Amino acid sequence: MDKKTFTIYDIAEATNVSPATVSRVLNGNYPVSKKTKEKVLAKIQEYNFQPNSIARSLSKKETKMIGLILPDITNPFFSSFCIELEKYAQKKGYTIFLCNSMNDSVMESVYLKVLSERQVEGIIMMGGRINKSVTEAEEALEVLEVMKKIPVLMVNGEMSGVDCYQVRSDERLGMKMIVEHLVQVGHKNIGLLGGKQGITSTDIKVEGFRQNLLENGLDYHQEWHIYSGFSVGSGQIAMEKLLENKELPTAIICMNDMIASGALVACNQKQIDPNKFAFVGYDDSFVADILTPSLTSINHDYEKLGKEALDLIINAKNELVAPEETKVITIEPFLTKRNSTDR
Repeated sequence: MDKKTFTIYDIAEATNVSPATVSRVLNGNYPVSKKTKEKVLAKIQEYNFQPNSIARSLSKKETKMIGLILPDITNPFFSSFCIELEKYAQKKGYTIFLCNSMNDSVMESVYLKVLSERQVEGIIMMGGRINKSVTEAEEALEVLEVMKKIPVLMVNGEMSGVDCYQVRSDERLGMKMIVEHLVQVGHKNIGLLGGKQGITSTDIKVEGFRQNLLENGLDYHQEWHIYSGFSVGSGQIAMEKLLENKELPTAIICMNDMIASGALVACNQKQIDPNKFAFVGYDDSFVADILTPSLTSINHDYEKLGKEALDLIINAKNELVAPEETKVITIEPFLTKRNSTDR
């Protein structure tokens, strides 16, 4: 015989109280006499009654779920942030609903709709549409429509006309740290590989790179600046193109650690000693530690990035952030020095 599933109505009938009283005991949101409370709790224990947590959360308009939309979970930057976000969410009693859009704007739109319908308490967005230097009006309208129901927070990105919460790593400061480190260890000829024009994370770093070369009295060489993308393969292509130059830089900054990995592959295939160059990556992912030589790289301070993002979106949902308070939090990155820049 199947085991009977009890409801609050069964508990109410067995204790001769109303279903509303049982609900009050379960939720603890209204006072109930000590005698009645003890009677109801005893019957709950006897029946081994398990309240439907989903139904309870919906009735309280509280699901304890936060949606996270990102473009590529295999990219160490996104996965590193996601891990820290989930770890902190667990401590706060929240669950992260992960949506991997696979760099597809249509999938982003689908996930925005799905998460809104799932009644998550907030949505955190990374990459994709929020990193386009020129915002597409239709994509912005979709986000604004979602914001009528739930708060949206963007990590390392923004959209023109969309006034939402933001948490960002100071990428200009990160590039400044890299250039100054290379100058300190004696480099005057510095190249830059990877990224795509029209992507804010690239454009910000390029602007910072050129500005910091100028501030340090160094020349910018256009032939040493090669856009290619963000993958290992695109890093390899960029390095091969760089090596076609007669004059070469002594130091090479890469848009992320995967670009640096591809650049090292290219050196090995061309039988060029990678120690001929000082390589610096960006993101300080697990890749930086396993490369040979180990890679000096900028760390976004993922733990703080995840903590600030979750706290801000939770407070926004609870309307704890006053209108006059800032909606943008900037996190200072730090430089992790490894063998690739040793002299």
